[in-house]
Amino acid sequence: MHLRPKSILLKLLITLAIVWLLAAILICVRSLSIPYDKADVAVVFGNALEDNGTPKPILMARLDTAVQCYRTGYCSTLFVSSSIDGPGLNEATAMEAYLLAHGVPANRIVVDDQGINTLATARHAARYMQAHQVSRVMLISQYYHLVRAQLAFARTGAQTVYGTLPRSFRVRDLYSSWREVPAFAVYSLRLSLDPDAKPVLFRPMLFLFSLFSGSH
Repeated sequence: MHLRPKSILLKLLITLAIVWLLAAILICVRSLSIPYDKADVAVVFGNALEDNGTPKPILMARLDTAVQCYRTGYCSTLFVSSSIDGPGLNEATAMEAYLLAHGVPANRIVVDDQGINTLATARHAARYMQAHQVSRVMLISQYYHLVRAQLAFARTGAQTVYGTLPRSFRVRDLYSSWREVPAFAVYSLRLSLDPDAKPVLFRPMLFLFSLFSGSH
């Protein structure tokens, strides 16, 4: 009995969906198992701001986690890294302002406003760590992002990588976890082929939307 092309395509799509789902689950499970211990520096990854320049809930949750890490003595220095999100919207300096308002001293905060993506942040933080001769780094981000961040830091030569995350869940996390699968695959391939690969700002979903919408 011959299978029809539509039947074959459907089976392939179902198989792809199952593999994709399992990969997303594996990434999330691995993120939750990253060790937590005292670090020389904690890297807080940026996220979007409100129109008034204050952190949106996802970024606020990361910063609250960083404040708690600092207060408990597990993170002595907080390295906030992000980029310019629009006119007057500097994510890194907004992160710094939030930490200052929550009692973190200015001399315990390092600001990197050129962290255009995860790899760029890893490169910049690695240079800071080498310059200050420290080796233990704590990564602070959402659970679905930590494994890719850990990979980027490992490829930049970080000796000891820990991680911590906001203990919260949002419906949008389902999409973010799904999106993380191709992002992790691309990072793994690029950094395996070239450990010195340069950071590239590419947003695959926006690219696909632009193709379908015909926008340029």
